[in-house]
Amino acid sequence: MLKINIKTGNLIKVKSFNTFDSLIDFARLELSMLIGNDIPTFINEADALANKIWNTNVGQSFKTDLGEIISISGKSPYHNTEHGKQIYGS
Repeated sequence: MLKINIKTGNLIKVKSFNTFDSLIDFARLELSMLIGNDIPTFINEADALANKIWNTNVGQSFKTDLGEIISISGKSPYHNTEHGKQIYGS
């Protein structure tokens, strides 16, 4: 699981992602802006942003092209856990 904070102006949003694909979807829908009709470039830039977020270490932050500050607040390989134990069949 990946937890990030997104600061835009005075607002802070906290988001969690269980998979890299869910992060890509979020980057394409909410963190990137399509200008004109250059869809391939838009998709490539959104995917590159998702990759940068995924590979950033906990405690680090960076600023996006749209001016948002993204900081990584947590990473865990155990996204289906309850009290430290793996949940099977869910």
